[in-house]
Amino acid sequence: MVAVIEDRREAGDAILIEFKVSRSATDPDRIIGSWRFVHGRSSLVDESRPDAGVLAEFRHVVDCADQNGIPFVWVNDPDELFPPWMRL
Repeated sequence: MVAVIEDRREAGDAILIEFKVSRSATDPDRIIGSWRFVHGRSSLVDESRPDAGVLAEFRHVVDCADQNGIPFVWVNDPDELFPPWMRL
């Protein structure tokens, strides 16, 4: 089971995937999510698609974390563009 956290400190020293929320550079009305999971120093396991919608990427990152035994996904959303009640 993956815990979605709002503050990086909630994970302590545990491994996590950072999910960054921002506005699209090409369409400021579009909210996007970006993330990348690297295992070890150079082995890319999976990552977000460029300019991907926030909800689809959120589902993808949680699934990737679950499949790889990552206990936390940190939602880095300082502008509160993707609040918890929108995460289905």
